[in-house]
Amino acid sequence: MAHPDDSTSSAPVSATHDVVVRRSPRFVRFIAVGIVLAIIITLILTFVFPEEPNYSRAQVFGFVGIIMVIVFVGLSAAVAVAVDRASTRRARTVVMTTSERVEGNAEVGTAPDDSDDVEPNEGSAN
Repeated sequence: MAHPDDSTSSAPVSATHDVVVRRSPRFVRFIAVGIVLAIIITLILTFVFPEEPNYSRAQVFGFVGIIMVIVFVGLSAAVAVAVDRASTRRARTVVMTTSERVEGNAEVGTAPDDSDDVEPNEGSAN
């Protein structure tokens, strides 16, 4: 490859890309809110109704809690998917321009050879 006469000159290299920009929900946060709501509602339902002689309150809390957590996780995930789908409709396409300096003696896509400038660490045992 032919190199320019001045090896210390640098030329800017730029490229443009079309990029889709959109906001997306954090699914884990939606699901965490669903779990917390399920536990709160389960706690309320456990103590609102009178205690059954066959089951303790802890057993009722466990059984109802499992069902409520499953239902609320499913509902909160569905809400997160709906919000995600709505955000894709509002997505925008923008043009991104990247630029970087490339040394005159280096090829595009390779790092310049700085092996001569390497200094050992002060605390090394060399």
